[in-house]
Amino acid sequence: MKAVPYLLLCLALPAAVHIASAQAKDAEGCKDSPLVGRFPGSIITGCDQKADNSFAFSAGAGKPAKTIEGSYLRIQYNYPKTASKPQVVRNMNTAIKNAGYTFDYDSGDYGDFTVHMGKTWIQIEISGGGSYEETIVVETQFPQLVVAHAPPASSGAAASAANVKPEKPDAQGCKDSPLMDRFPGSYITGCVEKADNAFDFTMGAGKPNKRLEGHYFLYEYNYPKTASKVQIVRNLNTALHNAGYTFDYDSGDYGDFTVHMGGTWLQVEIGGAGNYKETIVQQTALTQDVVANAAALSSGLSASGHIVINGILFDTAKADVKPESGPAIEQVAKMLTQDPKLKVYVVGHTDNVGTLASNLDLSKRRAASVVQVLVSQYHVAADRLAPFGAASYAPIQSNDTEAGRALNRRVELVKQ
Repeated sequence: MKAVPYLLLCLALPAAVHIASAQAKDAEGCKDSPLVGRFPGSIITGCDQKADNSFAFSAGAGKPAKTIEGSYLRIQYNYPKTASKPQVVRNMNTAIKNAGYTFDYDSGDYGDFTVHMGKTWIQIEISGGGSYEETIVVETQFPQLVVAHAPPASSGAAASAANVKPEKPDAQGCKDSPLMDRFPGSYITGCVEKADNAFDFTMGAGKPNKRLEGHYFLYEYNYPKTASKVQIVRNLNTALHNAGYTFDYDSGDYGDFTVHMGGTWLQVEIGGAGNYKETIVQQTALTQDVVANAAALSSGLSASGHIVINGILFDTAKADVKPESGPAIEQVAKMLTQDPKLKVYVVGHTDNVGTLASNLDLSKRRAASVVQVLVSQYHVAADRLAPFGAASYAPIQSNDTEAGRALNRRVELVKQ
């Protein structure tokens, strides 16, 4: 029986020749790689090329795939119905061996193999359904296209740190954060800014989210179609590393990470569908904007015997009543004036940060400061007020979170 000759498939030492012309119309914009000729009579059904991308090359059963980053090309072919899968497998495999590539994985007749020469890697996958594909990655040094910046001394939005012309106009009223440049060619699809807001930052599998409150920013971008997700992930991740941020969570190639520097926290989430978003919280002491009036205080005190006075504020570890506490204390004084027989305990509460002894002392001094303001500024009789410090003995929320601790730091009135 006459032996079947090998088809003249050619590879080169990263420069080769085509060995066959397309027998039918190739997919628009696609052409053969200069490294691998097509099987004669095949047509290109699809292709994908990116200057920066990564690919996980098969290394065989029980071995981890080898991820290579660089200039990326994938070409998909349909081979002719007159050819068998073993014929295509044998020709492709032999051509690669003849060109001197090193085989890292060879599945034999199954038709999958991974090879490399220097920094050029190729994976070929041949199916029994009349198709095969080639994936080629040439390792390159990626450029760093994004710069992150340390938080400014003062909080708040500022002008963009990078003058990058987007592919499309930004959403109306939106501009870049002063903390991170956009990826070149991206445009802003939406943004949110709130002076007081809270956000749950991802801290990784098995760890509770970290809820932080403060000046809140959200930026949503679409990145250019010419860029790969891995390129965006690497640029944004590297920019934050270079700027000196501490990484609290990093999902790797998945593209989610949480970082902070001082009281500034950032979460970046990069999608595979051409979009990413940045969430930033600059921690601040949130203000109490709603104060119960005297009638509400009296009603609450009558119903339960005690009531929290929102809006009485102190600096951290200090007992002096802050000036912005005036509206809340004024309503307490008004309630006491309207009910001359009412006597109350003024009770200071703290969270559990610090020692119990120091918190007992702090809570007593804070309660005494409130009494002093009511007596000296609003002329409430001192014998109607009794200060008491409860420290962290009576929390109303868990002290395991910052949100809970904030609620536990409070002043209450208790009916005598």
